[in-house]
Amino acid sequence: MSNSNNPKISIIIPCYNSEKWIEKSVKSALNQNGEFAEVIVVDNESTDNSLQIIKNIQKENKRLIVSTAPNLYKYSWTEPVEEALSLCSGEYFTILGSDDYISNQYIENISNIIKKTNGKIEVFQTPIRGVDSNDNLMSDVGHSYKNITDFKNKLFTGCPVNTPSVVYKRSLHTEGNVFWDSEKYLGSADYNLYFHLADKKKFLYPFPKWIGYYYRWHSEQSTWGMQKETTRYDEIIKGNWRAKWDR
Repeated sequence: MSNSNNPKISIIIPCYNSEKWIEKSVKSALNQNGEFAEVIVVDNESTDNSLQIIKNIQKENKRLIVSTAPNLYKYSWTEPVEEALSLCSGEYFTILGSDDYISNQYIENISNIIKKTNGKIEVFQTPIRGVDSNDNLMSDVGHSYKNITDFKNKLFTGCPVNTPSVVYKRSLHTEGNVFWDSEKYLGSADYNLYFHLADKKKFLYPFPKWIGYYYRWHSEQSTWGMQKETTRYDEIIKGNWRAKWDR
């Protein structure tokens, strides 16, 4: 049963070779002023010291759940996120990058959005605030669109979603409306997901105010590594959905 007065929110952190950043990421998730269901970190067969760092933090905090998942597809969130969702108890979940971090008001702010909307919004996003490898602040990045039609149109001009800041109602996943098809689309699987949500008339509501997500830009992040592949798959995804919606 939905409880919009006291929503349970799970924080999922997929991790692959993030030994430089994972401690700050996990501790920011655990150090929340607001109530959260649990923090779940799933290591994706890291070859560095990430998993040991995570396990050391777990010794000091029982609300941290640690698991592992096979690394089947390059730049994929599919396996670690699916594993985390099999373990989480939250009515809502959000995915925190292993090189990113959140303010200690972040979950409280998410909870307030859910309460103010009486739990009627199934999926939403907020702006992200960029930081560099030394935590120097950069610019905020946000998106806006008026309705589902406007959202669909903007999907064809580029991805109008800050993937790290998206909050999902877990029922979207259990009903088969949230999935990452990495076998087909690798690092563009999230882009395809947003087309799928629009197709199912699930409006990804864009809240305009930054609420505490820090997104780290650095040369080692997977975003840079998958840039060329992402561009190619993005065009395939747009072509597939254009063909479907033009029928």
